[in-house]
Amino acid sequence: MLKLYANQLAAQLKKQLAGVYLVFGEEPLQKLESLDDIRQAAKHKGFTERQSYLLEAQFDWDLFFSEFNSLSLFSDRKLVELDLSNKLTPAQQDQLKKLPSMLHPDVCLVLHGARNAGDLSKTNWFKTLAEQGVQVQFYPLDDTQFMRWLKERAQQLGLKLQTDALQLLQHHAAGNLLAARQELEKLALTTQGQWLDGAFLQQYLADQSHFTVFQLVDAVLAGQGEAALHRLDRLLQQDTEAVIIAWQLQKEATTLLALQQSQPPFDDLYKKNGIWPKRQPLYQQALLRLSKPWLHFLLQELAAFDRAFKSGQLSHPATALAHLVTLFIKPVPKVFALQQLLAAQEA
Repeated sequence: MLKLYANQLAAQLKKQLAGVYLVFGEEPLQKLESLDDIRQAAKHKGFTERQSYLLEAQFDWDLFFSEFNSLSLFSDRKLVELDLSNKLTPAQQDQLKKLPSMLHPDVCLVLHGARNAGDLSKTNWFKTLAEQGVQVQFYPLDDTQFMRWLKERAQQLGLKLQTDALQLLQHHAAGNLLAARQELEKLALTTQGQWLDGAFLQQYLADQSHFTVFQLVDAVLAGQGEAALHRLDRLLQQDTEAVIIAWQLQKEATTLLALQQSQPPFDDLYKKNGIWPKRQPLYQQALLRLSKPWLHFLLQELAAFDRAFKSGQLSHPATALAHLVTLFIKPVPKVFALQQLLAAQEA
């Protein structure tokens, strides 16, 4: 079994074309480019026919399995793709168990999905396929990885971006590799190799940034106020439910309070809360800023937000969420509190 990240796939394809590729992850551009790389390599190796299927409710299993059975000396070698992005039923799982026994040297099988393999990777049929092929995995990039990706992709396109231009592009398109690629490709077509600075890019770009709640949490824990508020704004524009954002903030505040009330080392608490070593420095930064009394106050504010939101007493949820995010960045004088506002409305 060979497990690769998306940026390692091209090197593997130059060496050989495996009989099976399992391509799963939540970052759409990396998945799209991985599939394109496999298709090009397969075509180069003589797999001139390509058949693509999407597994859905009324799937024709006989037609799909015929791709593996209708081979002859005069048949073209083929690439067969099956999209498993939809949730699988037990009946579909039973059909997929047949796949390992149907593999053929004249067929390159590609299974792919829009989420991480997760429960699929625990099934025997998936494990058997993985042992005979290559599993390509990819995840949303963090800020450091995204900046590295921007630099590498700009270099590939012959673009010359100054540091402030790269930082601006990261700010505008962070978390959305597809949008970033589109902007870089447009820049490559419209600029003739000159150095581009932030001032030029400011006029050129539209805001394409796309964030998850977890990326908001990372900025909050790191004390990056401007980035956190920007990510909050984008999340709300993406129609992320305010209650989901508040719930995640409450979860982080509760975790931080538990850490503040304990004595280091925090290994057991980190493990209990699923905080991996890579993210532990973020919590350590937050603990240096936020005391136990402040975290108690913050949890009271989050509870007030929850009551006000659910009772319909909150006329501007976005403003209230920005207030809560700001409280995570650093302690400030308590000149305003949601608790006081709610108490006044209930009086």
